Amino acid sequence: MADHATLIDALSAEAGPVRRVSPPWVRALLWAPLALGLGYLATNLVHRAGTDWADPLAVVAAANIVISLTLGVAAFIAALSVSIPGGRVRAKGWIAGGVAVWLALALFSISISGDPRGALGEGSYCFTFVVTAGLPMVLVGILALRRTRSLKPVRSLTLAGMGSAFLSFGLLAFCHPVELSAMDFTAHIVAGGLLGGIAVLLGRRIVALSQVRIR
Repeated sequence: MADHATLIDALSAEAGPVRRVSPPWVRALLWAPLALGLGYLATNLVHRAGTDWADPLAVVAAANIVISLTLGVAAFIAALSVSIPGGRVRAKGWIAGGVAVWLALALFSISISGDPRGALGEGSYCFTFVVTAGLPMVLVGILALRRTRSLKPVRSLTLAGMGSAFLSFGLLAFCHPVELSAMDFTAHIVAGGLLGGIAVLLGRRIVALSQVRIR
């Protein structure tokens, strides 16, 4: 009984007022525009070319933009969902299907390229662009997760990093040729993985739920 009383006293002393949080999809739709805006501003540090929308295959770039941005928001929703006790990733099948379509578009872009393999270092611009755009988005994701914290900080932050990566891919598609090389695509993937790693390293302690200490 003494241990129980000590635990209750500790919880009472450290607990603060509880405010109901909005559903994950509502919070994601509020945070995603901020992330995109900051990411876009950050890309002013990088030279930006414009996509040739007169190209007959520009529809591929448009589809890439829509799918990338949709996946980015969906990943943010998933990150916020799993941060809540008992929360889980919903619509996994739709997300997996979106990733499959995104990969199919990338493979198509590689297949129509004049140099499908690409040269070493060819994707350096895309890597720089994605990381530059994604870093402020990662910070936004950490701030969003800090509101509720998370029992699974690594999973939440990995999903937030994935969201930042896909939102960055969406911005990149506005200034990227329709053609893509395997080397260029590899740079995209590496940059996205780096954003996920940075999200975990920077935010793990910030979003993790602290344990109550019993004195």
